[in-house]
Amino acid sequence: MRQWKLRNLLWGALTGAVLSSPLHAQSKKTQAQNLVDLIALKHSEVTGLELSAASAGRKGCVTIAATEAKDLGEKCDRDETTAMSTGKPFVEHEPDGFDVTAPLHDASGKLVGTIGIDFKPQVGQTKADILRLTAGLLKEMEQQISSQAFLFQPVPGD
Repeated sequence: MRQWKLRNLLWGALTGAVLSSPLHAQSKKTQAQNLVDLIALKHSEVTGLELSAASAGRKGCVTIAATEAKDLGEKCDRDETTAMSTGKPFVEHEPDGFDVTAPLHDASGKLVGTIGIDFKPQVGQTKADILRLTAGLLKEMEQQISSQAFLFQPVPGD
């Protein structure tokens, strides 16, 4: 069986054929990752972005999309659980700027996960400023999310 899979993977690599193997499925960009990439490119005030959610096939919440690949698959921690349980952003002021974890909803208002945002430090920046920026980013993202399942779908043509 292993030899057959290896031969098919090699054949697919040589011919460009699309295979239905787990390896191929993992290489597809998800809608969540596409959304994170687009928002990060559009907003220079953001230095890092993570989207965390629980999928139907997994137990618990994990990072499913991020600007840093090393963050993918990390289990949700206190920041994410606090944001989801309270329904409010969890804000930390760190030496290198503000770090916000906020509940993320779909376009209909249903909770689908959290978004973690690292903001570049600005002179005179306040928590109120950061909450306004966060609200704007959330609005921009949430209107593009039709459901939690949407986040896990592959990007067409990718």
